[in-house]
Amino acid sequence: MSEDRVLEILRSCDALLEGHFKYTSGRHGSRYFEKIRIVRQPHLVDELGRMMADVMADLADQIDIVCAPAFGAVVFGFSTALHMDRPFAFLQRSAEGTMTIRSGFRDAIEGKRVLLVEDVCTTGGSIVESAEALQALGATIIQVGLIVDRTAGELDVGIPYRSLLSVKAASWSPDECPLCSKGLELTTPGSSGKKH
Repeated sequence: MSEDRVLEILRSCDALLEGHFKYTSGRHGSRYFEKIRIVRQPHLVDELGRMMADVMADLADQIDIVCAPAFGAVVFGFSTALHMDRPFAFLQRSAEGTMTIRSGFRDAIEGKRVLLVEDVCTTGGSIVESAEALQALGATIIQVGLIVDRTAGELDVGIPYRSLLSVKAASWSPDECPLCSKGLELTTPGSSGKKH
């Protein structure tokens, strides 16, 4: 597995953007990973899913099911599950913005050992919310798999994780954002339905 190949994939479909962005976490930053541009190309999603399965190969006998939060990570989680020959389930936000598990997936998750796949991680908030929803059903999170870790290995969510690409991408609270101070236009790409 090569981080260079992941970067090549991101660049090949213009998924790595530069500018002034508001992330799902509410923080601001100068780099945004527009994963929807990868999702539009199934062969690239499949390649990343295979790469994730390879990264998790030593844990395969400890994983019963692969899960991912909707919407962005679903295709990556599905592809990973396919390459690991494991069942798949996804989490989604309720109308109130809380991460939940649909009733049709509950029995597949209860008491199981889970690989939780997420696409791009900045603060780990969605991982924590997803883990809490899974643990409420008695599931155990064996590992988290990230397509892109924006913290360069500094993420601390209390669960072990591995990433396909680890980068240090600075982010700031809105009141400390140097890009806001410069008056640069703020863009809010994508939306997970998360309420701040």
